[in-house]
Amino acid sequence: MIESPLLQKLMAERTHDLIIDALKDRFGTVPRDVTKHLRAIIEEKKLRQLNRVANRCSDLEEFREVLLS
Repeated sequence: MIESPLLQKLMAERTHDLIIDALKDRFGTVPRDVTKHLRAIIEEKKLRQLNRVANRCSDLEEFREVLLS
């Protein structure tokens, strides 16, 4: 399948929303800097990693460290 930049962006936005929802469910509010950095990422591999981290990290600082690495 050939992925267009538009399709990649739409898939990334969906994944961003899922990650943010997971973080909100676990920790309440999500800081704007985390949301801003997350939404700048469109690479599927990195987003899959962040989704796994969002579902198992012990706190938002741990998630932020992986996000910024």
